[in-house]
Amino acid sequence: MASPSVLLRLDDVTLSFGARPLLEHVQLQIEETERVCLVGRNGEGKSSLLRLLAGMAMPDEGTVWIRPGVRVAYLVQDIGVEAEGSVESIVAGQAYDPCDADAWQLQDRTRLTLQRLGLDGTAAFATLSGGWRRRVLLARALVSEPQVLLLDEPTNHLDIEAIEWLEQLMLGFRGALLFVSHDRAFINRLATRIVELDRGALASWPGNYNRYAALKAEAN
Repeated sequence: MASPSVLLRLDDVTLSFGARPLLEHVQLQIEETERVCLVGRNGEGKSSLLRLLAGMAMPDEGTVWIRPGVRVAYLVQDIGVEAEGSVESIVAGQAYDPCDADAWQLQDRTRLTLQRLGLDGTAAFATLSGGWRRRVLLARALVSEPQVLLLDEPTNHLDIEAIEWLEQLMLGFRGALLFVSHDRAFINRLATRIVELDRGALASWPGNYNRYAALKAEAN
């Protein structure tokens, strides 16, 4: 039985890429209001783990559990340079049907999210810089009002001002956050816990990156 504060969990999960195991019988749980940074060497499987939690992949063994009713949103690392359409259509992710009450609610949330993130809904997505495209895709993730937000290298293509803006936005996010980043300053300001992926195993460390590095050094 999961704790009432647990939003999602991996139970004894194994995932392989070809003959290489990315995850070997791992356990992980994310609780309400946590901001967890997933760290590890390139190619260890961090993006694959996020895809599991986003429901975009299935484990070879084990269970991915998400609390019923919990919405999970995922910001991928690839900014989708081939995407076409207006910023508003990209953020909404679907066409509006004026006869559908849910579509009207989505339209209202989309407009509010565009305003909050300083986006011009009429702009063509294909004409935007990498930083502004990432902001649009973040808006698309937020418009569903998720309880869990998964971010894969969210500071890619962002300048210092945009990174500071993202930090403040994420510090004000009321749900749980699981993110992958190589930006140590960003991790230090945001993370409440570090989860390290190393050769198929997960290890959890409390606090930000500096505390994780200190505790790991003591453990060794």
